[in-house]
Amino acid sequence: MPDPSNPPSSPDPASSLTSDVRATRRRLLQGGLAATPVLMTLVSRPVLAQQMTTPSAFMSGNASTPGVALTSLGRGPDFWKQPQSFPSWRPPYSPTGTGAGQLQAGPGASASQPTLFDSVFAPNYQGKSLLDVLRMANTPRDDVARYAVAVLLNIAAGWTPVITVHTVKEVWSEYISKGYYEPNAGIHWDGVKIVQYFQSTISG
Repeated sequence: MPDPSNPPSSPDPASSLTSDVRATRRRLLQGGLAATPVLMTLVSRPVLAQQMTTPSAFMSGNASTPGVALTSLGRGPDFWKQPQSFPSWRPPYSPTGTGAGQLQAGPGASASQPTLFDSVFAPNYQGKSLLDVLRMANTPRDDVARYAVAVLLNIAAGWTPVITVHTVKEVWSEYISKGYYEPNAGIHWDGVKIVQYFQSTISG
């Protein structure tokens, strides 16, 4: 007969709760440790770098296609138009030329006159230099032109490895002749979309 003064042992609720808490904590710690390399990878990316792609990859929204996405350190029109940035201009492009009293472009620049927009791109701004166009912002076309110049200068500086001078010129030429750029058959980019693509190659 069971002894009423000595009831059968049963699991201690407090002990069971403690075990559950420990198990939960262990799972959380293990999960946290497993996630640490991913977090460190994200944090270790250059803060000023921008992932950029070719026009076709950008059109599909795929900025991580192996062999396509590259890191860009390109700068925007507001950077390139500032006098303190003139030393970053690279030949054959010159912001102001090298005449007396004028600020010089980067090392090796030999232009005696500022580089004219129409000497580089399909004509649209007669008599305007690249610097003049960088400072314009009156129409949607001006915005496309400003960013085209900025990307051109980024390429010359070696800051945008995925896009070429040929592509920038092609985008501009097709845009001013048709009113859009066609990265793939049947896909039409208006000025806004073109600027968005150019911006994707710019980090700041």
